[in-house]
Amino acid sequence: MNAEPHVPEPVAVIGLSCRTAGADDAQSLWQLLRAERRLIGPVPEQRVPSVDAGPVDARPMQAALLDDVAGFDAAFFGVSRRMAAWMDPHQRLLLELTWHALENAAIAPDRLRGEPVAVFAAAPMADYRERMIRADVVDSAAFPGTLITFTANRISYQFDWTGPSYAVDSACSSGLSVLAPAVQGLRAGEFSLAAVMAANITCNGFYTSSAYQAGALSPTGDSVPFSTRRDGYVRGEGGACLLLRRLADARRDGDPVYAVIRGVGVGHNGRAGGLTGSDAPAQTQLFLRTARAAGVPLSSVGYVEAHGTGTGGDLAEAAAVTEALRTALEMPQAQVAGPEGKLWIGSVKSNIGHLEAAAGLLGIVKAVLILRHGLIPPIAGLDRPDPALSFGDLPVALADRPVAWPRGAEVRRIGVNSFGVGGALAHAIVEEAPEETVGAPTWTGTGPLAVPLSAMNRTGLSALAADLLRTVRGPRPPDLAALAWTTQTGRAGLRERRVLVAAGLTGLAEALAAVAAEQPHGQVAATDRKDALGHLPTPMAHTAGDWLDGLPADWAKHWPHPRPHCPDLPGYPFQRSPHWFDAHGPAAR
Repeated sequence: MNAEPHVPEPVAVIGLSCRTAGADDAQSLWQLLRAERRLIGPVPEQRVPSVDAGPVDARPMQAALLDDVAGFDAAFFGVSRRMAAWMDPHQRLLLELTWHALENAAIAPDRLRGEPVAVFAAAPMADYRERMIRADVVDSAAFPGTLITFTANRISYQFDWTGPSYAVDSACSSGLSVLAPAVQGLRAGEFSLAAVMAANITCNGFYTSSAYQAGALSPTGDSVPFSTRRDGYVRGEGGACLLLRRLADARRDGDPVYAVIRGVGVGHNGRAGGLTGSDAPAQTQLFLRTARAAGVPLSSVGYVEAHGTGTGGDLAEAAAVTEALRTALEMPQAQVAGPEGKLWIGSVKSNIGHLEAAAGLLGIVKAVLILRHGLIPPIAGLDRPDPALSFGDLPVALADRPVAWPRGAEVRRIGVNSFGVGGALAHAIVEEAPEETVGAPTWTGTGPLAVPLSAMNRTGLSALAADLLRTVRGPRPPDLAALAWTTQTGRAGLRERRVLVAAGLTGLAEALAAVAAEQPHGQVAATDRKDALGHLPTPMAHTAGDWLDGLPADWAKHWPHPRPHCPDLPGYPFQRSPHWFDAHGPAAR
């Protein structure tokens, strides 16, 4: 009798964060995807200086830029102003994204100090260093500030993590390639938690000039993937961070599970496709190999988040998807698993540009959002699909309209694809979270709950309360018990502290409004004003008092099992100020 094929252990996404043009977090990214917004606009000259398109007839440069790449909350991370000024903006952005991903996973950073957490980062462009070279300036702080290795090593140092820590460079497939060592190491038991991250910032003209002259960048700045308007890619800025654990460990410990990574495959074109092109057959084989290694039929994938750069690579990628599906459908009883019995193809690059080294990881974030919200958003701006695209008689379709894809009897899966200019390929299969991890048990105790809030100073505390107030008063307010549990056990205890006492969301909103306005309130306790704690059950009041005084506080002892899952709460409101190596850095827009 033949042995059952080995199915590798799934890996859970337990926390995520992102920042792109027009979106400071995953929730706002989803809103712009739903609205089909395109965040592409003109680039001020000082923002990316010395761009020379050469013989290319290019319009003024267009890109999807972050509002502020010079801003950084150096004091929050204990970084001196001099060090921050000479630190590559990629490192700054990844520090913030890692903090927010930990918050999204309801993990207080202090819990992980000294732990073998792994860090895998996509190696970014060297624009900041090239800008220093152009200015002919140097400082000793630029040594750790601009070396690519510190893209990962700075994170490990800052959070005091002792697991493997390195950057991966496979060009535009780097953001997806970094998933491979994380998934492999988790399955092998080399570490129990991995942080996978990527960022992309453009602030110098050298790469942009060479990309224009090589025909890679869109001369019009209006390129749309898979359309008649695809004439090269449009650059985008931003980044993402994912926290990964083995699914079994995450479910055992009650971690939030946003989605599951079933498999990651990497490869290369070889000589096919040329030095800088991409090869359809090589991608087809990678798709099939990744599904086979993951132990799932490729026909069970209902949507592909394509690399979709708006270049000639679109045709090769579409052909690869089509041929892979044709092969998969030759299997007995195989059917296309996507909505309406089709395999759908989309690309986030039409919304936020091509994030280059971070592109693949943003594709994973989009896949997680699709599975969570049950909707495939359209390719923004796709008014005229490229007639050169051919899917033959196969049920393959471009996402030219919103397509509902709710949870059903069959497990939903998404393929995320990426390839680099040097021929490196990467593909991942993302699966919806197990249904039992989706619900949120409620508080079974009696009496009001303590909601602790803390920040570095009063300004930060006021901003944090205001952000949380908007969430509580929003269209999908969190469960009070889940909110209390998350703020008690899943946030850092910073210098400025308050404890809000609430029996319901209405009372919590009133207390949050008072903290946001820096006004006293009968349900808000501070270090020098603890009367409000008298409304809590006595054991919880003692714990809250200890926490306000900066003493160890065991909140978990007050909670029964199972504990409520983490809701989507706003991340810490960093107080950014400009940090740049000279006086001519880009101003915030």
